[in-house]
Amino acid sequence: MRKIAIIAGATASVALVSASLAIAGNATSAEHAKNLAAKECHRQKKADEGAFKATYGNHAMRNCIQGTTDEAQADLKNSAQECRDERDADPAGFQETWGTEQSQGRNAFGKCVSSKAREEMKQDVEEFQNAAQECRDERDADADAFRETYGTEHSRGKNAFGKCVSSKVKHSEDDTTS
Repeated sequence: MRKIAIIAGATASVALVSASLAIAGNATSAEHAKNLAAKECHRQKKADEGAFKATYGNHAMRNCIQGTTDEAQADLKNSAQECRDERDADPAGFQETWGTEQSQGRNAFGKCVSSKAREEMKQDVEEFQNAAQECRDERDADADAFRETYGTEHSRGKNAFGKCVSSKVKHSEDDTTS
């Protein structure tokens, strides 16, 4: 009887530890995505602070992070899948390419995912910069037409620059997914 109780207790302990690790894994992934989004927003702000504030409005950093976290999560998942595919195609080459000598290749998958996600973030920041420059050029060419095209009636065109940048970034993202 005592053996049955010990086995049942051990089984319950293993189940609880497994469940808590699964929950912690999801939280870590969500936190990682939020951190990646924060880094991307910081780089966008650094790239063009005026466009950043115009695009995201009051509480720009908070709004940017909230709006970018889902995209960062998707980027991480896509990067992980690309790394899995690469690892499955050539395990030895994968370890050699992404692993470090000190860890004997054990960190290869993490290095691969973070590198690919970072590259995606750099592309997003570059798209933001390009969109801001395009909008600035449009605004400089004909300010009245620019306000008419991008501004909303209730703001009398004051939000035109931010609307322009966000529409061009969204359009750019739509082009890359098609």
